Amino acid sequence: MTTPADAKPVTLVPPGTWEVDAERSSVGFEVRHLKLTHVRGRFHVVAAVISCDSEGAASIAASVSVASIDTGDPRRDGRLCAQDFFDVEHHPMISFSGDSRPLGACDALTVRGTMTMRGASRPLELRAEPSRAKDGNSNGDPRVRAYGVLSRREFGLHWDSAFAAGGLMIDDRVALRLDVVIVRCTRSS
Repeated sequence: MTTPADAKPVTLVPPGTWEVDAERSSVGFEVRHLKLTHVRGRFHVVAAVISCDSEGAASIAASVSVASIDTGDPRRDGRLCAQDFFDVEHHPMISFSGDSRPLGACDALTVRGTMTMRGASRPLELRAEPSRAKDGNSNGDPRVRAYGVLSRREFGLHWDSAFAAGGLMIDDRVALRLDVVIVRCTRSS
């Protein structure tokens, strides 16, 4: 498939410095549990700054507070924050720093960077789909939906109980789903 020569390249965000509107954004995950069901959750405390130059190259610095995890089960959330899993006392934040480059006219682009969780830093690649927010609180603010997969064991999350039917209670692969609305940065540098 070819694209017209005058097609506008896809960029993560318009030029400038942007920050996540945490009230209108979601950083979530999904992991298979007992090979029967999926546990979904999200982090409520999210911060990110995205800077994009006039050529469309963007840099991202983001973090979530691990203690803000919400899987819909407060008991499970407490176990996840404990020392044998996320160890919030010693590792309170999950961070990501990365960049993206503009692509030819298409619907999505790749964001490559490094995620740090529980003291381990590993490469992470996200597929991002830029669009515009369509809610009652915006003037078409930029929105980015991004998806990726990580191995929890690569980040030192080794809680691996087996169950009688065979296999692990919690799968190693964790799907990430981000839906973030961004606004012009109001902080001074």
